[in-house]
Amino acid sequence: MWIKNVKLEKGFYKEQGLITSTITELVDLYIEDGKIVKIEKSGKAEGKALDAKGYLALPTLKDNHVHLDKGHFGGPWKAVIPMSSVAERIKEEEEFLEDFLEDTPKKAQALIDLITGFGATYLQVQVNIDPVIGLKNYHLVREVLENNRHKLDFDMVAFPQHGNLKTYEEGFLVEALKEGIEILGGLDPGKIDKDIEKSLKVSFDLAKKYNRPLDFHLHSPGSLGIYEIERIFKYIENYNMKGRVSISHGLSLGDISFHEGQKMARKFKEYGISINTTQPLERPALPFMLYINEGVQVNVVNDNINDHWSPFGTGDIIEKLNTACQIHDFNDEYSISRTLKAATGGITPLDDQGNQIWPKIGDSADILFVKGESSAHVIARRIPERVVLFKGEFVKGEFEN
Repeated sequence: MWIKNVKLEKGFYKEQGLITSTITELVDLYIEDGKIVKIEKSGKAEGKALDAKGYLALPTLKDNHVHLDKGHFGGPWKAVIPMSSVAERIKEEEEFLEDFLEDTPKKAQALIDLITGFGATYLQVQVNIDPVIGLKNYHLVREVLENNRHKLDFDMVAFPQHGNLKTYEEGFLVEALKEGIEILGGLDPGKIDKDIEKSLKVSFDLAKKYNRPLDFHLHSPGSLGIYEIERIFKYIENYNMKGRVSISHGLSLGDISFHEGQKMARKFKEYGISINTTQPLERPALPFMLYINEGVQVNVVNDNINDHWSPFGTGDIIEKLNTACQIHDFNDEYSISRTLKAATGGITPLDDQGNQIWPKIGDSADILFVKGESSAHVIARRIPERVVLFKGEFVKGEFEN
């Protein structure tokens, strides 16, 4: 199929040495067998072609940390019940998990429709593995995800919300790994498990035995959170797991100085650790471009959307980038455009020098078409008119004049 009148970014325009805008041009794309096989100047399309009407082509989005279970979205509105501690919140969860199972498939589908409608075609899905319901959420959510293979790719994370050690000791983490869950999660070894060394040893032992990557959810602030991260460095070295570990949240990384952050970012790069961040408004946020500039893969993520932890969240990763830009005072064409890396797994139309690097012939035809002028425009204005192409098939939206 030919798609004509597609806008592509071609470079940066400078005035007096400063980047002030993005240069674009119209092209025609030929898609075959889920790949981009031709990129021609506009007017070269042959035969019947679908008109993109000048929509800007961007890489599709990736949400590397989202919960599709335990939520209210897709059902009646419900705000959060006030509580004073994480322990109380977990106790609340234990009491409703069984009752929520009946509606979990419907709510998971509603969230998938929401997130993919904004342009995400990859989800890394956190799912409760816990002593209350065992693997029931995993089975239900996995079935829903499999039914959506036509519009997304995914991996699932075994998330021990009620404690890594407790869930392991009752056999559920091993059971999930044996059933094939793709990623092993871990949770606050100091605050929840209250035994950092034992908790980390269990995680790395399981990851090594079952050949799985690890995703640690670290919420501890300040010195405790930094100590947990430093111990993870040591375990990665001892278990030879460089490039196999990610850290979600890492709230303590927002509590340190720029100089300390730079040293930490270089350690993340050395050990091949990626970061998933929501860019929170209620506390100091990870200075994510510092880490990106040091070569670390940083992913801005949705996390939870209207569940018993938070009533907020729109499902739009572009909105998350918009928030991050405001937090860190990114307000020019160049700095806003660079944040796109955190929503696409590192893929951008232009490299940091303004050379076009996407799309190329042979790339998978995963394209987010947006009625915008540039990456920066799309992020700053959160452009709503979007059309999603996944592996050469349109899965959402229509081109509008």
